[in-house]
Amino acid sequence: MSLVKNCIILILPVFLIGKPLFKDSQLLAMTPNYFSRDHSSPTLLGANIYKTNKGRVFRLDIQADRNRFDEDLIFAFSALSNMGQYAKRPFKKYIVIIHSTQRNQRPQIAVGKVRCSFDCFIRQHTTYQEWKSNCLHFKET
Repeated sequence: MSLVKNCIILILPVFLIGKPLFKDSQLLAMTPNYFSRDHSSPTLLGANIYKTNKGRVFRLDIQADRNRFDEDLIFAFSALSNMGQYAKRPFKKYIVIIHSTQRNQRPQIAVGKVRCSFDCFIRQHTTYQEWKSNCLHFKET
């Protein structure tokens, strides 16, 4: 009986505590570190969290190389999904504004669904191709 009681006492705090949750200011402070830890990451130009009439948005501005556009886009949405799961208040939308390294090329705006991105990058229940077709769309600038 005492063994079962001891096991419950040891395991119960894990379920009660859960994962840490961060304020918006903390998430924004962590974002540059997330990008700097991977040498193949795109250049982070900025990060912003704001609220619209449709919900909270986590937005990144990146500079992407033309030859690595898909990889840079995937890295940015993976970063948003990884950091967004620890937000105290959930996000409704992820936005990545991709600035090109080429002159005179307008930035592209990629908008992703949060739940769908989470299923792809965190839970790995969908493939990148499914994510790109079903969860991602581009807006005109």
